[in-house]
Amino acid sequence: MLKYSRRSLLHVAVATAALTVALSAPVPASALDGAGRTWAAEAAPYGDATLLDVADVGRGRTWAAGFTIHNEGQVTRFRPVVAERAEPGAAWTPVSSATAAAGEVSSRVNAMDANGGRDVWLVGDDSAALDGKVYTQHFDGKRWQVVPMDLPEKAEYGSLLDVDARPGGAWAAGIAQIEVSRTWNEAKGTWSIQYRSAGIVRHFDGTTWRDVPIPELPGDYWYLNGVQAVADDEVWATGYDGDSGSPLLMHYDGASWQRVDAPGVTDIPGQAQKLAVSGDGTVWLVGEDWSPEDGSTRALVARHDATGWHKLAVPDVPARLFGVTARSGGGIAVVGQTLGERRDALAWAWQPGSPGRWKELGLPQPTAAGPVENVADAVTGGRAGLTVVGTSTAKGAEPQPFVSVRR
Repeated sequence: MLKYSRRSLLHVAVATAALTVALSAPVPASALDGAGRTWAAEAAPYGDATLLDVADVGRGRTWAAGFTIHNEGQVTRFRPVVAERAEPGAAWTPVSSATAAAGEVSSRVNAMDANGGRDVWLVGDDSAALDGKVYTQHFDGKRWQVVPMDLPEKAEYGSLLDVDARPGGAWAAGIAQIEVSRTWNEAKGTWSIQYRSAGIVRHFDGTTWRDVPIPELPGDYWYLNGVQAVADDEVWATGYDGDSGSPLLMHYDGASWQRVDAPGVTDIPGQAQKLAVSGDGTVWLVGEDWSPEDGSTRALVARHDATGWHKLAVPDVPARLFGVTARSGGGIAVVGQTLGERRDALAWAWQPGSPGRWKELGLPQPTAAGPVENVADAVTGGRAGLTVVGTSTAKGAEPQPFVSVRR
């Protein structure tokens, strides 16, 4: 996940809670996805960049998105970047038109999604260049266009952390920091301002991002990390409820959003990160589960089918998950990071059965001199196989992107 802090709000919202973790036995190695499948490292076209998302845009094309960081004196600027692999095995090249269209916007790209090659969305943070509105950018198959999104009333900061591009309009979800009270401090000659952090959901209606009200939650700190639509009347959002310290689930039925309680999922310490939908309408959730007994962190995986939400047993390894993609045959692939003395990028696959089976995919680790922290941020499928993007950070060095493909 992100290692910097533009503001305390955004740092906490995107970074996972820091917990002390205990090192457990590794996942057993096994034959994976059939014989002959291997990983190949592919060179990213950017150095000193953070790649946070990847999407299959169809016809063998794959896009990855993220940002670069530039320090201009005491000001840190984030520049959106997009890279394309035009076909399986081809070299990654910069999509310079996307960066050019962003202009003077300083923002991360927190998420990307594609509904084919003519409907691609990027979402990020509020930007001074947009008069404080949140940066989103759309590609219609011919050109990129920045589409600023309004923050809620009295919100000073905000970010969109996920987007789902789909027919009928994209959905996006994230967080806003909203003013609660303002008191003048005569002694200091400044305003004393109290804020609360709350989740936000937006729907693009073809012209603008429209606010879709969501329920108010108790407490002053909660947010949404992921959003995914199954249909126009079935949309899911997920994140973190700071009041209970647990994963958060919300559902839209075509008319309104409601909070959903899922035993074994939303009543445990932890947070949910991202969602995916299988071809049969099964919804998948990934994140992390925090143990109150020993402070350790384990991967969280759950699925929603005709009988409700069900938590899946996962490998007994300290780990957190950041990305998921549905696969043919009812399975999924997940990516994230192992925890403990080493922090490596991970990729696991799950296939249905009696019981379902987890397989460690042996994601190769980027190499660097000295201690290094690797994290796999996102994964997608397609004609090229599984494509994973992530970041490798060596002590004292700028983060470096990596791309791995399993054919």
